[in-house]
Amino acid sequence: MVHLNLAHTEPINPAGTSITLTGAQIWTGLQRKIRFAQEFVPVIESCEVESDEGGVVIRRISIRPGVGPKSEARETVRCYWPSWVDFEQDDGTHIRNVISQGPSGEPTDLLMTYMFEYRLPEVEEGAQAEKELQRLKGLAKGAVEKTIETMREMVRDGRIKE
Repeated sequence: MVHLNLAHTEPINPAGTSITLTGAQIWTGLQRKIRFAQEFVPVIESCEVESDEGGVVIRRISIRPGVGPKSEARETVRCYWPSWVDFEQDDGTHIRNVISQGPSGEPTDLLMTYMFEYRLPEVEEGAQAEKELQRLKGLAKGAVEKTIETMREMVRDGRIKE
């Protein structure tokens, strides 16, 4: 079994964005992403919430065929307001969505980082693992960018309020 670890960070409000997202809007967006992951992450085809009690969400996601490192996952999701959401899969894979303050300290200077700890029994050490790591880095970048883009669109159309 190969363990692949990676992270990707993007500025949430780079210069020239049409809508500046606030910390509260981003947190609201992450709460929606827990329950409707397919709206935010292109590789996720569907998301079914099995339980939502006491701040812990159990959900099952389906991954588009041939895109993700697996076809589905059952996840336990915990929130750590206002900084991150933790997704733990039954196989030990761990994904964290982190909101952090940028270097200026301004309220709108925010960063989003996705951190991944993949457990991939079907991947072999060496060249295959390196190839998979590079592929997953591209997916991570796309997931962060799409999440931010989707949150901005949801503020624009009113699904996320101030």
